[in-house]
Amino acid sequence: MVKKLSLSIDYTSEYDFIGIACHLKDYRLCFHLNKELEFHFRKMDDFVLEDERKQEHPYSVYYYLCNDTHSDFCLLSNHHAEMKLIPGLRQFDYFLILQSHLSNSQKSSLIQKIKKVPNMIMAYQIDYGKMKEINHLISDLELQLMENLKENGKKIATRS
Repeated sequence: MVKKLSLSIDYTSEYDFIGIACHLKDYRLCFHLNKELEFHFRKMDDFVLEDERKQEHPYSVYYYLCNDTHSDFCLLSNHHAEMKLIPGLRQFDYFLILQSHLSNSQKSSLIQKIKKVPNMIMAYQIDYGKMKEINHLISDLELQLMENLKENGKKIATRS
């Protein structure tokens, strides 16, 4: 009898998610976030998701590596003309994904700064329980970001 091994990765302790609802295009939102947060988001290749009919749906991705806090920040669009990236959270236009070692007070401060962006409707931290299939999404996004950074020779790595 052959034994099956399965690997289950739980990203919930490594990542924080901030949901953002606003009336801005992705590049305008990044401009304002860069200004308000003193970040340096850079455009990456779109995150492509296939649906059940094998049609590809691209979602915009912006990335910033903060050398001071050793934190990765990824802004990911939730919109495509035909479907949402995370249908259960359709009220959000974007997700700011943090792989960081920020304290709760630093995260709260970050959210307060995001709320100051013009045309911002809401921004708040999302509970993992509301996000189904999050581990699959994060693993795919991580792989794509690693490939992008490798291809671009780390020129995406930012100023602190």
